[in-house]
Amino acid sequence: MIFMVKPQSFRGKVADHILFNDKFQYLHIELTEPNQIEFTAGQYISVAIGGGERRSYSIASEPQLNHAVQLCVDVTPQGKGATFLKNLRPGDEVEFLAPLGRFVVESEAKLLFVATGSGITPIRSMLLDLLQYKKDPREMRLLWGVRQVNELFWLEHFRKLHDLYENFTFMPILSKPPERWPIVSGHVTGEVETLSLDSSWGTYLCGNNLMIEEVCQVAAKKGVPKEQLHFEKFF
Repeated sequence: MIFMVKPQSFRGKVADHILFNDKFQYLHIELTEPNQIEFTAGQYISVAIGGGERRSYSIASEPQLNHAVQLCVDVTPQGKGATFLKNLRPGDEVEFLAPLGRFVVESEAKLLFVATGSGITPIRSMLLDLLQYKKDPREMRLLWGVRQVNELFWLEHFRKLHDLYENFTFMPILSKPPERWPIVSGHVTGEVETLSLDSSWGTYLCGNNLMIEEVCQVAAKKGVPKEQLHFEKFF
């Protein structure tokens, strides 16, 4: 059983704000009050965006980085939350509640991670925690689907993990690949259909609703129990 820390209010200041491309932005928020956070990889924060409203964003950083939180947000919906975050500058203060959510890694023998777009955010936290810090020996696979190659903002990051850890496999998948794209193209569901899954696998899905529904159906047909289908829906 995984122990969950009770949520509390935090304040922090933006230390770094990077637009990876015209779709995804990255924020590094250094904590000021309190100045440390305890959370489980995969959890999220609820950010105050003004007018009494809040928006939820998964934590991209590993729990061992306890003096800050890192976020990766899709700005294309142009909603209130994305606009608020996009307008933040280094030094601006942010207030949020954390940690929240139960999308965390369980005790399955093997782990399949499937993400679309910024759904990669909580999975990055999970993988850094498992591979770099816990030295978890379980077999792990990551399928990350985006539309175009310029949206693979953490490509070299995950390739490095793929090279360093023999038990980890990374597969980026483009639905709109350039000519002579050497890796897999299409959708992540199609790649899941090619995998040999059974009751030893836990699946961790984050992204759009359609992807989650389709992958859950495929994994269930292959023998993955319902209780081992874990997901966080972004839209």
